[in-house]
Amino acid sequence: MKGKNVLILLLFVAQAAVLKAQPAANDTQSGLRSQILNSKPDTLRIKLMLALGDTYLSKDGRNQYNTDTAFKFFSEAIKFCKILNNSTWQNEALIHLGNYYFEVNDLHNGKASFMKAIVSYGKSGDKYSEAQCWNKLGKAMPDSDLNNIPFEIQCFDHALSIFKDLQYSLDAIDAQKNIAECYLKQGKPNEAEKQLLQIIEQYKAAGYKGLQDTYDLLAQINGSKADLHKEFLYRMEAVKSMEAMSDAARSDYYYARLALTYSDMKMYEESSQWILKAIGAIKKKGKYEDLYGDVSLLVFDYIMLNRPAEALKFLEKISREIPPENLAQRVDLNEEFAHCYVTMKQYEKAEQYYLEMMRLYNVTNFNKAFYSTNQQMITDFIYYNQTIANFYVLIKNYKKAGFYYDRILSLPRGSVRPVTLSEIHQMQFKVDSASGNFVSAIQHFELYQNLHDSLFNATKNKQIQELQIQYETDKKDKDIRLKQQDISLLTNKTQLQDVNLKKAGLTRNIIITSAVVLLSLLFMGYRFKQRHNVKLQLQQDEINEHNQQLQVVSAKQQKLIAEKEWLVKEIHHRVKNNLQIVISLLNVQSGYLDNPSALNAIQESRERMEAIALIHQKLYQTDYGTLIKMKSYVGEMVGYLRNFADTGRIRFLLEIDDVSMDVSQAVPLALILNEAITNALKYAFPGDSDGTITIILSGLEKENILLKVMDNGKGFPDNFDFSGNKSLGIQLMKLFSEQLEGELHFENNDGARITLAFKRKLPVDTMSLQSLANMNDEKSI
Repeated sequence: MKGKNVLILLLFVAQAAVLKAQPAANDTQSGLRSQILNSKPDTLRIKLMLALGDTYLSKDGRNQYNTDTAFKFFSEAIKFCKILNNSTWQNEALIHLGNYYFEVNDLHNGKASFMKAIVSYGKSGDKYSEAQCWNKLGKAMPDSDLNNIPFEIQCFDHALSIFKDLQYSLDAIDAQKNIAECYLKQGKPNEAEKQLLQIIEQYKAAGYKGLQDTYDLLAQINGSKADLHKEFLYRMEAVKSMEAMSDAARSDYYYARLALTYSDMKMYEESSQWILKAIGAIKKKGKYEDLYGDVSLLVFDYIMLNRPAEALKFLEKISREIPPENLAQRVDLNEEFAHCYVTMKQYEKAEQYYLEMMRLYNVTNFNKAFYSTNQQMITDFIYYNQTIANFYVLIKNYKKAGFYYDRILSLPRGSVRPVTLSEIHQMQFKVDSASGNFVSAIQHFELYQNLHDSLFNATKNKQIQELQIQYETDKKDKDIRLKQQDISLLTNKTQLQDVNLKKAGLTRNIIITSAVVLLSLLFMGYRFKQRHNVKLQLQQDEINEHNQQLQVVSAKQQKLIAEKEWLVKEIHHRVKNNLQIVISLLNVQSGYLDNPSALNAIQESRERMEAIALIHQKLYQTDYGTLIKMKSYVGEMVGYLRNFADTGRIRFLLEIDDVSMDVSQAVPLALILNEAITNALKYAFPGDSDGTITIILSGLEKENILLKVMDNGKGFPDNFDFSGNKSLGIQLMKLFSEQLEGELHFENNDGARITLAFKRKLPVDTMSLQSLANMNDEKSI
């Protein structure tokens, strides 16, 4: 016994010397050193030494000194456990030492250290701790090498088997969830999703409500499969689960991931609201490591909402209140300032910030000392290279832009999120077009279009809006229920008892009276039912036979209709894509022309094709056959022309009735509208004068349509010859009005006014359906 005390004393003196020799790195480490020096030589000291080793091992930008210091503390803790003969803490120290080995990529010693602890737990009969240790070993394996994943799955399988034997159901489900994560890392999203959906049901059956992590994994899977609708659904479920559990510790993460999904769907207003909630949660916690990543998304949302001044103001304020803590945050801050200056068209200043961003990022570029997972390294590599590449495309330095896009596209398949990959293919199309590499440009455009169409369509957008409304409704219902509970608790108990007594007496009298009446009615009903059952059965058999025949006919009709609708949509989709390719090639060609007349002709042709392409896009995305909803179409068309003209001094007033038109009439009407708006933008408001363009489309009666395009500009010239004018725009409007069999008028009335009146025609399919409906109505009568 005396010898053991001497060993403890010697070890204590050696540890004190080591601690005093270590330079103080931060307050946490200094505080732990002080506690170790002042502690007694018992298990508390072991715990403090392990904690101090962990602080060195997890330090940002860690180096050889940090890892060596962590190793010393873990080794000293193990020696101390052996002297005290404390196997429990020795196993815990072996786990910490194993984590150290994995951190320095020594897999052999890392596994060996964990296995010593597992064997020790097994010998002592502590099966629960043995299962936990298997779980920890699986999680500690480095993610950078996919060859480690089969071993990880084995570890989680061992843990799962033991937890099941011990009947620890929640721990068993957690182990199964870890296996699902392994499938996700292996690139098996379908298998992972199948497992996670089962896990959700198992958690619910066990009464466990903390499902946010599982929903988060499901969201990641569907994000990797380019299903934004499902990703959004699971992000929303994760937030609801987190809020129900009051899990404030990670609330900023779940809010930020939901905000990013909104941003991916181009719903920037909603994204900014959720990311502000995430920033608020970070401030409340007082831990700012993720702050500037969230601020970066907020700045992006504000810029996309055309609010760069607000973004810059917020950025200056937050950087004063909470200055960057580390290198990564300085990278983000430079990037965010650059974005603001780009939006304000201060390109030289923006480039300085972008270059500083890349200079700082290159220090951390694929450096494992700065990242906890390989996925985080890849995500940052993609993001910063894409950011500076997009900037160089904007200022038309295509050579530099192509260099950064090539770096991203050279990553292994599956490394880039589909949303991001779609954007990069779109930008690479512009780079190749500007370089004259048209074959490659078209290939990138097709890849972009395929990804974009799979990510966004009208049906998914509608479902997403419904989910958002449902979330808000559920939240309000919850608040109402809580208020009702409060009111119920405040109600006087004595009054409730009096009411219950009165109800009991009244109920007793009602029951007696009702019983007598009910017996009489039952007997009469029984006799009546006997007489009619046979007759009803015969009628039912006849009805069933007719229904079966109708169902067979209906099924065949529905199949034919579905096939027809699919073929029509595919045709419109392909027409729209071909028009977009031509439009994009015209855009590129215009960059190589100096002749103003040629440039003007290309621009006018591009606008006309855009008007037609937008119609085919509408037909592809909707379920209205060949009908175009003109209110939505005109709004999008005006938005395109206004953005293309790049003018904020001209206002548009739209008064569009809910009119649907067949594509055969919608196309000529769209082209007339395009010519009228384009002429007004070019000639009505000379110089920098302000003005208003008013567009009215009304259905005066069932079939009569009236279009008016008016401006309050200088109007047509006094000697303008409407009938004999040979300008292409006027001739096209006349030609298309004849195609519509309409009446077209030009006049001056406090500015130029163009009026078109014509009769709306129903498509053949619609007319057939209406005739069939009328026939059915007549039969019913």
